[in-house]
Amino acid sequence: MKELSEAHPDEGPIKKSKYTPNCVLGRTKVWRAGRETVTETKALFPDDTIPFYRRAEHPETQSLKSKFYLALSRFTMFTVGMGCKLFLSGINTTVVHGKEHLRQAFNRPHHTPLLTVFNHNSCFDDPGLMGGILDASELADHRNMRWTLSASEIIYTNLTFSKFWALGKTVPVVRGWSPKQPAIDFLIERMDEGSWVNIFPEAKVIDKNFEGVYRWGVGRLVKECQKIPIFLPVYHIGMNTVLPNPSSPAEAQPMRLRHGNLVTVCVGEPIDLTQTKQDTEQCTEHESWALITKKIQDSMNELEKRARELRHNDIFNWLKRWHDKKEVYFHLLT
Repeated sequence: MKELSEAHPDEGPIKKSKYTPNCVLGRTKVWRAGRETVTETKALFPDDTIPFYRRAEHPETQSLKSKFYLALSRFTMFTVGMGCKLFLSGINTTVVHGKEHLRQAFNRPHHTPLLTVFNHNSCFDDPGLMGGILDASELADHRNMRWTLSASEIIYTNLTFSKFWALGKTVPVVRGWSPKQPAIDFLIERMDEGSWVNIFPEAKVIDKNFEGVYRWGVGRLVKECQKIPIFLPVYHIGMNTVLPNPSSPAEAQPMRLRHGNLVTVCVGEPIDLTQTKQDTEQCTEHESWALITKKIQDSMNELEKRARELRHNDIFNWLKRWHDKKEVYFHLLT
């Protein structure tokens, strides 16, 4: 760390990451095991490509390079999504409660943003749950698919990997920087265009009950978005049986997906954040982020109770189908 501080004096103070071993954070750069990770956002996408991710019609002329890139992005997202559907709804069983709330949100006006918040139970949560929750036509709807964040020091370790994740509408976030960072700026712009943004505000994988406080980035998204987004909380249980988590920080992440497990997903009803946002008008910046974030976390805590109740019934029905030797897997295209 001393060598980095001497080599990059403008990045000080350089500090250790509290989330990832062997990772240090500068003011604008991140290093893991001495190698710089990718933290840029817009630079990951070819020039003039971003406007064509919008849900609304637009008059811009599209270049051949942009057309090719978006075609590759559509192919990547659909292929990966269907592969995840094979794992979640083919060799495992996924039960989704409240899917109608998500379908209704997909039919929102063009310029109305959608914000979904998931709990983080496994490194396979995204894209795995997208395959488990969405049907084939929804996975093929490239413009309406979600934007999301992923940790810079975990998967944005080199430019090649970064380009692949960008094809999946994923941008690098730096855990340990403030909510005012390029990734959050980027997602606010996407929400202003009416896009769907999905995030995991716990900021790390939680194997059991989460007892901390959500990161304020989600509060900033709502506070600074030009329009009040449709907000849907989503709580899931069982993803850590499909892809288990390391038992300790020193242990490597298992890479083999497991089969024959049950995943329960509960999509909550839309929650109106209008009053919550109005209540922050006289607050400081940090107070407003914290107030909105608390509202979102409280809604997730309530949904967790319902999801765990539904989980008990799902397990009973799932085991009964095994006992009765009935088909326990859902059809792959549902």
